[in-house]
Amino acid sequence: MGIREDLKIPLTMLSINFLNKLPFIGSYKGIRFKFEKVTDDSTDKLKVYVWKDMLNFENTDVDYMKISDFAYSNDGIDEGIKFVEKCI
Repeated sequence: MGIREDLKIPLTMLSINFLNKLPFIGSYKGIRFKFEKVTDDSTDKLKVYVWKDMLNFENTDVDYMKISDFAYSNDGIDEGIKFVEKCI
């Protein structure tokens, strides 16, 4: 995928193929984020979590996170990145 010129966050590894195997966790300008594939009622979707860069995902209470769901597609990844950027 490479560095996206139209988006501020340089996510080079984030792709559907990557998310099929592992969640993608990163940080940018004091904000942490996690992209992961989840399946509800046999439908795949992309769940994105955003929280302040104080603790890791497992040690951060969900009440301190912003969470949103997107289509499990390349367009959904783009929307998820824009969601993270709005939280910065």
